[in-house]
Amino acid sequence: MQLIQLIIHTILIVAGIAVMSGCSVSSSRYSVEPSAYTASVVQINRQLVIPDRKARVYIQNGEQITKRKIDKFKPYCSLLMQDLHKAGEPKLTVSPGQFEVIKFRKYDDAYFPGSFGSLGGWTKDPPTNAIFEIEMRLNSAEQPGVRALICARHASTYGLHHPTLAEIRITLGDAIEIKTQ
Repeated sequence: MQLIQLIIHTILIVAGIAVMSGCSVSSSRYSVEPSAYTASVVQINRQLVIPDRKARVYIQNGEQITKRKIDKFKPYCSLLMQDLHKAGEPKLTVSPGQFEVIKFRKYDDAYFPGSFGSLGGWTKDPPTNAIFEIEMRLNSAEQPGVRALICARHASTYGLHHPTLAEIRITLGDAIEIKTQ
């Protein structure tokens, strides 16, 4: 009897894992285009100041904003520094200049939890915090402390995809330009 219960329990666990892994694969109604290439150049057009005790500055709608002010329904970008600003030290700044994109990668933090309904039926809940990110590693001899430009978008009813190059350009406005070759 215990053997049968163990077999049934194992089958239910394997079936649950199969269902959950199937739910984590999603498709988008948008094609996923490469947003930048490693031969790209990022042109920063205005000075950006890193907030106290932070290592990045956020940009949305062409303006520098705080993390708290991000509109999660729109794509946003951040410029990441190598070091964290330390209290009492001069502010970290990024001056206007060109940066070579030396590495490009897409990744996501997409987790689609399921829930059990009151009658034991399986229902799919929307993602709680799915974020699709594109990271462009930057290189500049003049400003070696600037590490990466990271652009992201949260999952929405418009589909699950990484920010496109057009979305990134709108997000950055005239503060930062991406020149592809």
